[in-house]
Amino acid sequence: MGTRFDEIELLRPIDLAAVAASAPALEQLSVGAPLESASRFRRSLAFLTDLSLFVALALALSPLLPARDLSMSNFSDWVLLSGFAGFVLLVSFYYFLYSWVVWGKTIGGAIFDLRVADVSGAPIDFRNAARRWAGTILAALTGGLGFLIALLPGARSLPDRMSGSRCYLVR
Repeated sequence: MGTRFDEIELLRPIDLAAVAASAPALEQLSVGAPLESASRFRRSLAFLTDLSLFVALALALSPLLPARDLSMSNFSDWVLLSGFAGFVLLVSFYYFLYSWVVWGKTIGGAIFDLRVADVSGAPIDFRNAARRWAGTILAALTGGLGFLIALLPGARSLPDRMSGSRCYLVR
């Protein structure tokens, strides 16, 4: 019987610098490197992808709501629906912040090769990610007017302007 993979001893030490030099570069934005801004179309598709995740979450959790006519005439109906919406908003807060701060992109951004970073190209920090999330919610609540600001010169939407960030293409 042969040896298992975890029982093999290394005969010589590994040169980690040589391994890192030969490995493909990680998808990191370097400060000072020329960065290409993402198109409005790609950004819209990435946002719609992320939005669809939360629509799916709300639909998946909707059977947990009591099966009754929510006529909104009763105070408990308002409390029930606002608690439900608050939960979905809280999950979206943690999803977007964690994704932007740790990876620099959400699932939609990964699909469409986008990365959120500071205007200088540095990774976004927690405070600016929270501002970006608040801008995203505000832009969505205004019926998309905050996203239409990206049609102005500079091509930056309300979330971009509030957080001092941009969406870049990952190459």
